[in-house]
Amino acid sequence: APQDQTGGTVPRSRRVAMFLNAAADKLKREQDKRKADLAKRQAAERRAKVTADAHRREREDLARRERQEEAQRRAEERAELERVLTNNEGVRWERTFVGRRSDAAMVKGIRARCDDKVVLPPSAWRELTNAGAANVGSANGVFFEITVVNAAGGTRRTHAGALGFDGPEGEVGLPAPLMRRLGASSAHAAAPTDPRSRAEGAEESPAESPAEDPPPTDVALDVKLSFRRLPKGTWVKLQPRSADFQGELAADASVDLRELLEATLHRRCALTVGDDVSVPHGDREFSLRVVEVCPDDANGAVSLVETDVEVDIAPSEDYEDAMRRLAEAEERRLAAAAAVEQERREREGFAREEEERRAAAEAGRGAL
Repeated sequence: APQDQTGGTVPRSRRVAMFLNAAADKLKREQDKRKADLAKRQAAERRAKVTADAHRREREDLARRERQEEAQRRAEERAELERVLTNNEGVRWERTFVGRRSDAAMVKGIRARCDDKVVLPPSAWRELTNAGAANVGSANGVFFEITVVNAAGGTRRTHAGALGFDGPEGEVGLPAPLMRRLGASSAHAAAPTDPRSRAEGAEESPAESPAEDPPPTDVALDVKLSFRRLPKGTWVKLQPRSADFQGELAADASVDLRELLEATLHRRCALTVGDDVSVPHGDREFSLRVVEVCPDDANGAVSLVETDVEVDIAPSEDYEDAMRRLAEAEERRLAAAAAVEQERREREGFAREEEERRAAAEAGRGAL
């Protein structure tokens, strides 16, 4: 039997009490552990619920924003389509082609409006005629908005006219300047393409380098052409890429900027805000960006066909200094012209005075 500290036997009642107390302590410890475990589990469940609720709200907010953005995008697309249809007098035509370099204008000996005219297949003309585009565009030429499909780094767009409708089906012939404007280079591999896959309509910036060589003939671009009615341009603003345009040309008194710009624009049939215009002079070409056009009711594009366009040059870096040099050169030219005119008048005056003196002397001798 258990003994106490004095060596005596522990009474049965006390042993029972000790056992019960030990059992009660054990039970309490187990209950406390279960309560602690339950509290931890409930806290973890609460945290998980809070996290899940937060994620759910984030998903709902994201889905709501996406729905709002999608609705806004669709509204903008509807507004844009309505604007385009209004401008196109109800005509809508779009097709996706494989764009390849074409020298058709050069072969045909065409020099005017040749830098941005494309060659389309006969089926395109039939579709345009059926859509009524020929009637809408006949007075001012047929024009297209050209965008690069799936262009790396963003979509490039410009506008062009039609050179002819005798090209291969599924392809569009693009002159070299137009291909450069759309970002073509030897990096664009000409992937094999089934023309039949391009026959159906499809829904869907670094500066050009005018001095670089024309794109190789095997370069191909996926492009989308959309019919556009363009207004006749009356005014455009060009911004030189470099101050050298004003500075270098201003130093040459023989340069006629108006004639240079007219000759350059005479090679284009359309201008689009964002286009680069290359102005050749001597052995150099100067790049100017189109920053504004008027009228601006065709999404920043105008026709240059059968119209007189006023050109303004926007400021570039060191523009004021270049303009000062231009003004000084003009002042020198005017001063030189005035000096020549003054010298001519003085010579004529001296000649008249000498003639009058001679006449008076002869008259005096006759009187004697």
